[in-house]
Amino acid sequence: MREASVVRGPGRAEPWRVSGAWRPGDPPGRRLWHVADKPLALEAGSELPYVRLAFETWGTLAPDASNAVLVLHALTGDSHVHGPAGPGHPTPGWWDGLVGPGRALDTDRWFVVAPNVLGGCQGSTGPASARPGGGRPFGGAFPFLT
Repeated sequence: MREASVVRGPGRAEPWRVSGAWRPGDPPGRRLWHVADKPLALEAGSELPYVRLAFETWGTLAPDASNAVLVLHALTGDSHVHGPAGPGHPTPGWWDGLVGPGRALDTDRWFVVAPNVLGGCQGSTGPASARPGGGRPFGGAFPFLT
């Protein structure tokens, strides 16, 4: 994350984040999180020491989980597939026309799950996440994901 100085008030400079990443303390919007209980071994041979996966859901999961639908986003997308813009979500759902009651992915019938990919920076562990023990973001040191 780069920081720039912004003058606020007489002679006061404060750091200003130049990243669009979601960070702890920001409004959560509809995000939920799963935090893994152990490091994640990666195909490239390294490991991700801390894994936090942000996701959103719509609808009701059937007792036998037979109605679950997984929606994945493109590299620059996020988990906000359906719903209005608001705190935590600066834009409306990117697939709003297809997800919701009476739509192709009818949330009265289907339980829709949309995770934010690892490395995606919208609530899941990624380059903007603080390194365990260090507090500073991973930045370019974020492990290679496949």
